[in-house]
Amino acid sequence: MVPIPRYPRNSYAWKATDYAKKVVSGKIEACWQVRAACQRFLDDHDRDDIEFNTEYVDHACSFIENLPHVTGALAGQPIKLEPFQVFFIANIFGWIVKATGLRRFREALGLFPRGTGKSLIGAAIGVYMNFALGEQGAQGFSGATSMDQAAAVFEPARKMVEMTPDLADALGLEVSARAIFQSHTGSSFKPVIAKTKDGGIPWISICDELHQAIDGTQLAAFRTGMGKRRGSDPLLLIITTAGFNLAGVCRQEQLYFEGVLAGTIRDDSKFAMIYTIDADDDWRDFRVWRKANPGYGVSVDEDHLRREYEKALQSPRSQTEMLTKYLNVWCNSASGWLNSVDWAKAADPALDIPPGTPAWLGVDLSTKTDLTAIVAVCLLADGRKAVVPYLFLPTGALDRSPNREAYTDWGASGVVHQTEGSASDHAAVEAKIRELCRTYNIQQVAFDAWQSATISQSLAADGISVVEFPQKAATMHPAMVDFEADLLNGQIVHPDNACLNWMASNISVTRRGAMMSPCRPTGQDHLKIDGMVAALMAHAISSVEPPPARADIALEFWD
Repeated sequence: MVPIPRYPRNSYAWKATDYAKKVVSGKIEACWQVRAACQRFLDDHDRDDIEFNTEYVDHACSFIENLPHVTGALAGQPIKLEPFQVFFIANIFGWIVKATGLRRFREALGLFPRGTGKSLIGAAIGVYMNFALGEQGAQGFSGATSMDQAAAVFEPARKMVEMTPDLADALGLEVSARAIFQSHTGSSFKPVIAKTKDGGIPWISICDELHQAIDGTQLAAFRTGMGKRRGSDPLLLIITTAGFNLAGVCRQEQLYFEGVLAGTIRDDSKFAMIYTIDADDDWRDFRVWRKANPGYGVSVDEDHLRREYEKALQSPRSQTEMLTKYLNVWCNSASGWLNSVDWAKAADPALDIPPGTPAWLGVDLSTKTDLTAIVAVCLLADGRKAVVPYLFLPTGALDRSPNREAYTDWGASGVVHQTEGSASDHAAVEAKIRELCRTYNIQQVAFDAWQSATISQSLAADGISVVEFPQKAATMHPAMVDFEADLLNGQIVHPDNACLNWMASNISVTRRGAMMSPCRPTGQDHLKIDGMVAALMAHAISSVEPPPARADIALEFWD
């Protein structure tokens, strides 16, 4: 192995390398994604097809540190990059492909928590890329779901130029309300909203707060436009916090970048710094907050974080806001039900259930746009209950669904079974139920009365014990209470099915007096919960003594 060069102490290359070494050694606590990024950086010094160009690193970092803060107590003072920021910038601009002399990384994802100056750094990179590299006709875009959000990166960039007139004169920059221009190169930097499908021919595209995006329209436009800029090395920069839609474009992008970091996806053009906590961390342990907050004690005040922590301990509504914005843990909404950490701890991808295991089935049927779910709750030998989903989606629902990217991936990987046509295939659902009855010792099958008569009567006619489980507060409230208690006590395990995980994060609560029932987050019909509703039904009937089986009619579970 080629030793890592001894960079001059306190040089930008030294700071980046020192940060990586401290993370890998454990001197700086970090989640697995950051550890993987740092290990990758150190290992890549041994490659002979790329090189780490310290001059490019110095040029980028020194330029950015000559730009000013534009808001708050530090307004007007030069930016002082923290070690994690130097590492981020050094990776983007320092790695060069030897054969071409172009930058290695064409896309970078920064999942940074609130308070780490992500928009400020995004703005600084935007100014640097567009106007300091001499690229002719550089088109720079700050993109987001709204013009206000797009301005969160563009406005700091505009103010940086206005507050440094000497720099503006040296680079020949002109500023207007919605653009920065460089006349001698024909370059510009503008804010754009996500509705447009035209990404131009961008030299740099910055997607701010991608978690808010409804779909991947703007991201696809930027990538298509970058492909037209041949013979150069444009950059797509995604800077965001976590959000509420695990099937949305932002979460899917994060999973892809994580695959690159984990080594399961080979893509040498992508770089990511993803600051969060690990799956087995308990957010209620304040010590793990350092992992997700690289600016802890510097740009992020410890007292402020402790106040947010205390607030979250006392308020479930505050928990989701805190988890997404300060710990970058994906949640469903402010009205979420299940604790995401408890659900993650219950995952066992290697879960194996022997044939003949006692099991109960919950079935939630749909027509067109929803998923149809069969969920088996299996009683394991150690007394725990395994929650195993079988999910169906008609292919005709893909094109009209805002979740199509996730649905397509899940279909390709077998997480969701895709059926032909535009409506749910109830015949396929019945066939799967019968298959499960042959494989496991199925005690009962629970249906909601809605659209279930044909299947339930067919199954009952063949001696399968079928019960009706009304999806109303009187029946769902005790089901939810028991399920949550078993999850908290470690009595539930699941196979880490990505779609069911998404549904578990989506499920919210509506209350009628003291009673609660499951629902989607208000105004977000694209966040499906069918699999978790079926899981609640199956778990509920697994917890009571079943009535005698009858083969002639569907049985009533509750009066």
